Amino acid sequence: MRPFHPTYGQQPWPDGLRALQVYALPDLPPGSPLHTLLADLRKALAGFPVLPVPDDRTHITLDMVTSGPADTVTEAQHRDLADHLRAAVAGTGPLRLQAGSPIAYRTGVRLDLHPDGELAALQHRVRGAVHRVFGPDSTAYPLGVLHATAAYAAADTDTDELAQAIHRVRPGHAPFTVSRIIVNEVYWRRVPVAGTDLPGRQICWDTLATVPLDDQAYGPTRSVAGAAGA
Repeated sequence: MRPFHPTYGQQPWPDGLRALQVYALPDLPPGSPLHTLLADLRKALAGFPVLPVPDDRTHITLDMVTSGPADTVTEAQHRDLADHLRAAVAGTGPLRLQAGSPIAYRTGVRLDLHPDGELAALQHRVRGAVHRVFGPDSTAYPLGVLHATAAYAAADTDTDELAQAIHRVRPGHAPFTVSRIIVNEVYWRRVPVAGTDLPGRQICWDTLATVPLDDQAYGPTRSVAGAAGA
């Protein structure tokens, strides 16, 4: 396993850049199976040079606008994107998924997600909405197998040893629900990994709009909800 370096689309992420992204957020009430799995994973990762993702930053990346940084996007485009997203996901309803088993990969730890057919369909709906606002060349982010990242590596480490540690986490799977997506400005900051002097990369964002996944059809009278967060 090697240190994680974020990418902006398919290029290295420039220092200080903020990117407009769309995330699906898992519901994580305290004591829920996914909340417990993430807590147990963090315990298993203690002593390894990786930076776990906190509960309030656990997410599934659906798309990223790469035609320009977030500070070039206007308020009107924010509203337009949220409006198109509401129309694109209307009637989908909350998604019920399972996370796990945890997977040690080249720069961190991921949670596999399944069954992922509806989630992949949601991602393509989101991309369509993004293209309607920013154009077909606005998304260099590659669409692959969807996942949630549980930890980012801060230094080289023995992947086999780490894989054995996370395999011992039981239960290794957890059901959860996705009931909302968000439009956000994403940025990264360096923070120390617990017990080391190593700098890890922590994902941060400011939420611009929240779009619920519900069973109702989209109507023109429905307003765009926005919330600020850090």
